[in-house]
Amino acid sequence: MSRAERDYAGDTTDGRAVRGEATRERVLVAARDVLLERGFAQTSTRAVAERAGVRLSLVHYHFGSKHQLLTDVLERENEQLLERQRKLYGSPGPLAEKWRAACEFLDEDLRSGYVRVLWELWAAGLADETLASRWRAAMAGWRELLEAVAAEWLVTIDAEPPLSARGLATLVTNVFQGIEIELLAGVTEDEAAHREVLDALGAVIERWELPALHGA
Repeated sequence: MSRAERDYAGDTTDGRAVRGEATRERVLVAARDVLLERGFAQTSTRAVAERAGVRLSLVHYHFGSKHQLLTDVLERENEQLLERQRKLYGSPGPLAEKWRAACEFLDEDLRSGYVRVLWELWAAGLADETLASRWRAAMAGWRELLEAVAAEWLVTIDAEPPLSARGLATLVTNVFQGIEIELLAGVTEDEAAHREVLDALGAVIERWELPALHGA
């Protein structure tokens, strides 16, 4: 094979890879939309293919099954939000300010549909261990991030909270999960003091770190 032929073959291969990735992304976006509209039980690969404007065979080629497709949707969404949180917690400034920003993200994540995707797949995972294990892996990423943030924060404050970094990460994760579930179920602020709880935790963080911030 001549160099020109090799270059042509390489270009063709690269072109197929680009088109394949574009198709995969289009299917993921379509699957997310269908899941939000219909819920897990009523989502099918055929409906996703129709929404994406691709052949059904391409959906199965790239993802294999409905379960694989929808857990890939969760992992895609989850990684994007984890990266957002990494940037937030990696930026300079007091942790209390970052906590308040994270609380505002909760409203954004509800509007975007991420919270619905998360809990649709959790519910489906109750009867499917493969789905459940992928859901647990996604949540583990949040706990790992929060544990690292808490561990770094604990060495900067002149206080000894009654929880380890791991315990603090678990507490925060579970608080947000509980609030997400209630909000999805339509529980209002009049019925449950979600914002009060989040604000109170922010105030505790601020109280613990103020002496360190002022050199006390």
